[in-house]
Amino acid sequence: MHQPFFEDLMTAMYPSSLLHTFGVNGKISGSVGAVGEMQDVLPILHSPRGCGFHYRYSARRRHQPFYGLMTSNLEERDIICGGEDKLRQTIREAWHCFHPGLIMVIPSPVSDILNEDVRSICTELRREGIPVIGVQSELFSHRDKNYSRNQLKELAHQNITGDNRLEMELKGCGFTEALYALVEQVMEPCATIPHSVNIETVGWGSEGKVALRELEAFLNRCGIQVNTWIPSASLPSLIHAPAAELNLVKRVRWARRMQEKFGTTYLHIGGAGRYAGLEGICTFYQDIGAALHMEDVVNHAILKARTLALKETEAARRSLGQAHTILVSRSIQQAPFELKSYVQDYGLTVSHLCIILTPENRKNLNVTPALEDSLLARVREAAALYSPETQILMNPSYEKLRALFSEADAVVGTSDFTLEGMGAPLIPAVNETTSLSFPSYVRTVRRMCYRLEHGTEKNNLLLGKMPFQSRYYPLYCDQPNLAAKEMWSRMWLNRKGDLV
Repeated sequence: MHQPFFEDLMTAMYPSSLLHTFGVNGKISGSVGAVGEMQDVLPILHSPRGCGFHYRYSARRRHQPFYGLMTSNLEERDIICGGEDKLRQTIREAWHCFHPGLIMVIPSPVSDILNEDVRSICTELRREGIPVIGVQSELFSHRDKNYSRNQLKELAHQNITGDNRLEMELKGCGFTEALYALVEQVMEPCATIPHSVNIETVGWGSEGKVALRELEAFLNRCGIQVNTWIPSASLPSLIHAPAAELNLVKRVRWARRMQEKFGTTYLHIGGAGRYAGLEGICTFYQDIGAALHMEDVVNHAILKARTLALKETEAARRSLGQAHTILVSRSIQQAPFELKSYVQDYGLTVSHLCIILTPENRKNLNVTPALEDSLLARVREAAALYSPETQILMNPSYEKLRALFSEADAVVGTSDFTLEGMGAPLIPAVNETTSLSFPSYVRTVRRMCYRLEHGTEKNNLLLGKMPFQSRYYPLYCDQPNLAAKEMWSRMWLNRKGDLV
């Protein structure tokens, strides 16, 4: 296999979530990704030109390169003596050549190390009539490496039914830093438009654009209008985003700042499984109705849409109910919600829930025996509520998995291709993602039914001939990769000596 093709194959196999989790970078891709969603906004990286070349093809948005991108072209002398004059010159050249509606300056690890005062330079050049703002780095690396650990601890105390919320600020996310800059330096006070919302547009999965339009259509039927898509909108629309009565957000830091500055309330989408599955979709719209004081109108629309969704999926759910499945989860924190979804939303019979928690994950997430007991108690509580017949297995052996798979119609919940060819078809979890729209739920149930009816074992995958192991999935298990992963773990997760 030629090396360029091999590297392309490896990149395509690794999801963006893996890069988020194990990346050591200056959040450039997140900030550039946010600017790439905006209209008439030109990003300038305060960086060497190599960064600009690399981030034209961002690891966070591989489907669409960023061609409208400039850099301040920091060189060795600038890094030694300071690059602020270079940045001033680049901003002036960008304005003279392109006259964009807005220039957004994005810091890099180099400018972070130099402690360059990007925002002061932007303030200075705005006095020259150049519309420019600067993104402020909150942390050097992407992201706060203790975030997942803290989230896990908080989740262990949450109700399994999702009645409560889990809102945690995430520092060091380049995407959030860019949105924060919009709130601080671009948005302006506006008269509030009653029954209107802004919607954060990135992070909605493979059906994102379709699901967002379906969400908008449902809100419109309730008399609720979308004021601005953040950040996927024109500059004037972003300026007047505070006109909305409510923000629907995936990330809370910028939304909290917008509430402090303009009084715009927000609804956080995510955390604690509140909006999981069909009932979660209903709860999502109920929460919007309550926030906008439109409960009666919204609840009537919810009842109508839910009834239609159940009618359209009746035959598929009846077929799914006849299947005998095994649920495999690599996330002890999400396993309760996965079990609920497969049983309640799809009507599957799940005989066993197999949870894989590797020694590496235990260490990386700082899962103590006490925390593991708390998380397992949540799994058992979910089983008692939603599927009492399901047996829970923690880290079953390959021999045990083979025995279970041989008696099952399908294995669901995992994309771990190392489990292929063990006795039952594998239905990857990526095909079972439901966005917050009723049509999305209908599509997901029908897709699950189709894949279950047509699923076959894949015994001869090319990937199966390569050194992947379930323990390290989805990491490619050659010595350099494992050594790099161990180095990363020691440097970033355990640098304070907080080993499990």
